[in-house]
Order: sequence, then C-alpha cells, then structure tokens
Amino acid sequence: MSTWVGAIVETQGRRDFWDLARKQGVEPLATDVPARALIEFEPRSGPEAAVQTAQALSSELSTSSIAFAAQTCADVYELHAFERGTCVRRLVYSRDEGGWLRVEGDVQSWERAFFFDDASTAPDSDTWPDMLFDELSAEDLARFEAARRIGDPSAVLDLLHPSSTAPLWRLCDYLDVSPDAPQGRWKKPGLWARLVRR
Repeated sequence: MSTWVGAIVETQGRRDFWDLARKQGVEPLATDVPARALIEFEPRSGPEAAVQTAQALSSELSTSSIAFAAQTCADVYELHAFERGTCVRRLVYSRDEGGWLRVEGDVQSWERAFFFDDASTAPDSDTWPDMLFDELSAEDLARFEAARRIGDPSAVLDLLHPSSTAPLWRLCDYLDVSPDAPQGRWKKPGLWARLVRR
C-alpha cells in the first residue's frame, strides 16, 4: 500500500514564502525558495489539509497550486488545482465507487503528464500505458491515441484508471519538483495551537 498526500505550490521565488507557509502549518525542509515547492502531508491527515493549504497559499501568493492525494491499495485519487485561490480543476477517482466521481473545471496543461505515459506509447515500446485498462477494442485504442496526441483526457476518462503513484511522479517531473525530496512538511496542529487560534 502506498499513500501519498501533498501539494505543489508556485512560489514566484518570494523571500517570504516560508513565513507564509509556516502560517499554514508547513515546516520548511529547505532554506532556499524554489520556483515550486513540494509540501508533504501526513497520510492520516487526508486530502483536506493539502487542499486547504494549497488554496490558502495560492490565494496569498496569487499563484497556482495543486493538492493531491493517492491511496494505491484502494485506487483512490484526488487532485485539486488552484489559480489565485480559486479552484480551476477537481478530479476525484475511486475504483470501488465506479471510477471518476468528479471531473470539474477546464483541462489543465499538466494533465498530459498525469494521464499519458508518453514513454510507453513510443513506437518502439512494448510497455502498456499505466493508466489504460488492459482489455480494449480497436476503437477504444484509437480514441486513446487521439486523446494522447492532443493531451486532453476528457474523451477517454472511461478508459483511464490510476493505480500507482507513477502519474503523480510524472506530474512532479512536469512541474520540475523532485517527488522524493519535499521542500516542506505539514503537520497537524496540536491541541494547544488550535485553542490559541480561536
């Protein structure tokens, strides 16, 4: 089982980024401010903390952010993309509940990396794309190829199912953050911290 909860936040290199992140419960794991910061969340916090933090930082910084959560043993995934604090894309998948439960907002440029494993669709590759169901008709394969060429999964979501963290690794690579080296870590505030905020 693999559970991964995180947020990728565009920082614009602002020197006060870590001060703003600390206000959201994020402790820096780096001293520099990268163009985008990967923030890791405790798996038991669920996607809610990542979504709230990504939205708050996106709003405060007037930038983009993506909150994500994946639990591969149950094939449950959530992605929430924000622009200046406004949710512009929401994707929710649950294998046990029938697949894509929510597909809201406009297709984003990063979705090509998340949904389509271009290395496995190269002409000389014998690797099956990791998001694609195994048994497909020739018509479905043609639909998939057409969607992959334009980088828009909308017409083929019925053929796509995330079942590993590989799509999130591709997303991190696309956004130029290292998936195995987060720059910040969110921790659930203790009881005292929550009382002081009231």
